[in-house]
Amino acid sequence: MITHFSGLKLKTLSIQGVKQFYHGLLHFPITRENEVEIEFQPTPDFSLVFEEVFEPLSPVHIAFEVSYSRFNSTIQQLAEQLPLLQWPDGEVVEWFDSGVNAYFKDGDGNLLEFIAHHDLKEGVLTPNGPYGVLYLREVGLPVEDPVAARLWMKRTLGLTIAKDSEQFAFVIGGTAHAVVVSTKRKWIPIAMYALAPSLDLTYGVTDDRFLDRVRSSLDRRIIVSDNENGLQFRMYGYNIRLKKTSLPKDIASRLNLPDTSEGKGDDMDISDQYLEDGLTALSRGGEVGWFEGHVGGAYLAAYYMQKEHNLPQDVRQGLAANCRHLRSQHEDWFEPYPSELAKPELMDQLVEGLLPNLTNLSTSGHGVTLGVLGLKALRDRPDLLTPSIVRGLLKLMEDAAHEHKLARYYGIEDYTRQSLPELSFNDIPPYQDASDLASRALSELQLVLPDQHYEGKYYFFAGELEHGITHAHALIELERLGYTQLARLGQGNHQRQTILNRLRPQELAHLEIKVSDEASIMDSSYWSGLYEDPHAIKVPYAALALLQYVPQGRRVELERDVCKLLSLMK
Repeated sequence: MITHFSGLKLKTLSIQGVKQFYHGLLHFPITRENEVEIEFQPTPDFSLVFEEVFEPLSPVHIAFEVSYSRFNSTIQQLAEQLPLLQWPDGEVVEWFDSGVNAYFKDGDGNLLEFIAHHDLKEGVLTPNGPYGVLYLREVGLPVEDPVAARLWMKRTLGLTIAKDSEQFAFVIGGTAHAVVVSTKRKWIPIAMYALAPSLDLTYGVTDDRFLDRVRSSLDRRIIVSDNENGLQFRMYGYNIRLKKTSLPKDIASRLNLPDTSEGKGDDMDISDQYLEDGLTALSRGGEVGWFEGHVGGAYLAAYYMQKEHNLPQDVRQGLAANCRHLRSQHEDWFEPYPSELAKPELMDQLVEGLLPNLTNLSTSGHGVTLGVLGLKALRDRPDLLTPSIVRGLLKLMEDAAHEHKLARYYGIEDYTRQSLPELSFNDIPPYQDASDLASRALSELQLVLPDQHYEGKYYFFAGELEHGITHAHALIELERLGYTQLARLGQGNHQRQTILNRLRPQELAHLEIKVSDEASIMDSSYWSGLYEDPHAIKVPYAALALLQYVPQGRRVELERDVCKLLSLMK
């Protein structure tokens, strides 16, 4: 997670000018100086660098947090050294609900601010220099489209948004407040145009895991460098660097700041919006093909997994992070449809669309798995039962009802036409009830082989077992929603799927996946990862639901077997 601003590099027209101002007047220590650059260290955790250039400059806005208890003496001392900028009413100090501030400018015209907040806990960070600087709080980032920029920062960097409007927002991580504004806006208090400056901004982050998460979500074309100096990329015209530092990850809470750590902000909350977004992505993906419905299905699975189970915080964080990751690669699928009136009669069409998937096994049961997720969501949100949403879901189910991979299972060229000589339905008698279906579906995970090439073909040995779990869960959900006859109609397909999943080369048995006796679906190590496969969300969701139906004495054993599948997620 991001904890603070650890570095800022700006351009200047005069090294001597910034030296006189920042060292001579503000008393920032100099740590490095040559003919073209000078580096100051205002605090132990933040460095400020200026590069001398021969080019026009656009001024930047930055704000330093200072001690609230010393603010009056700080500003009095500052006013003796340089002029403070006035508000239209002639005042130079502004008091607001949570604190106080004052503005001034350096020789390059940069707009500086000393700001203090009365609820900031003092004594956590040591005040630095005669003005008691605690940290760099704000950096202004003017952009042409501030709404798009802040949403990108929220989804990609895990930051939170506060005080947002069409032209302004704070985008926050720890103590760092990026002030993302429109280039059409003017900086207070002197109504100065907010032009986009040239700057390099470094965020301090807590760990490599966070860097990996961001790295995997970035478009490779915007990455500038990735080495021991951190991960650097371009963001809306700015050079941004993420670098691991030693500042405590809970620095915001120690300072009594609003907690913006992952899992606390709205970006990490699986809110009701996930249901609407998931339905939209499921439908828009379905318009392309059944396979493209996976992302929307994962969103809905995340929503219901958090709603239906008491999940630890790190699991909720992992769910939200993986949803963000999947969404970042398919943002167009989440574009809301034009406003339409809901039509309750469309529910019948949706149920009818399930029938071809319940009467014939195809695409590993995805027409049922994804279709029931959509049906469940629309039962909860009938206001979203619109022609556009339903059209996409019907297209998805229609596409899923026609198999695209006839040699899906080992040893059979076309499983849709060929009988199953090696096994018979006698090996899998009809399911008695939901508990029986859940127990037997989970029991198929006693032997899990990794997906692999064998005899010139690639088989999803583990992947098909995943589908057996999600398919079983969908059938149980269908019955729970009141469609008992439809659910029973589809159970024969699941029996057939189970038989086909058992077709594996015996000589590969030594490759079976094993996990520790303590393995759990809630393991932090699993949820700290980012996955490309939407089943990384869908399988845990389905498995947790199935485990509720099995006898208490078998749950630990069967949950451990589920973790064999989770250990293979990529």
